[in-house]
Amino acid sequence: MAEHRQVEVEVGEDFQILVDEGLEDVIKDFFHWEIETCNSCIDYKGSVWIEFCDFHDWEQFLELALRNNITVNGTGYNRETLWTFLQEKSKAKVVFDEEVIDDPNKEDAFLGTGVLVICVGLNFPRELLNEFKELLFEVLPPE
Repeated sequence: MAEHRQVEVEVGEDFQILVDEGLEDVIKDFFHWEIETCNSCIDYKGSVWIEFCDFHDWEQFLELALRNNITVNGTGYNRETLWTFLQEKSKAKVVFDEEVIDDPNKEDAFLGTGVLVICVGLNFPRELLNEFKELLFEVLPPE
């Protein structure tokens, strides 16, 4: 896979992350609204991919999109919203694993902690990125 140009994004007073160029406004906006992401890619197999670090971040994002859809469309359908975009034009994949820590007794080894980690990966076609941004910023206005 080809390298993507990355840019540094400040998401807190003393916290910066590297993200693919073109996604910096999206990722910064998620962090502004206290919805954490842990990985993203602007061209993952022709798609934009955004991974939410915790299932609760994904759930919060969906709830905000749903509330916006109710405000915009009520019980009918007036126009596309982030909620309808997520349902019709994107895919979500739940990934679960166990949290691990470095093994203090073996170099380059890890120990399981018994703590369940649930992440959600969102992806949609790259050509829909501008549409996604417009709908996202309606729900989560940038600072």
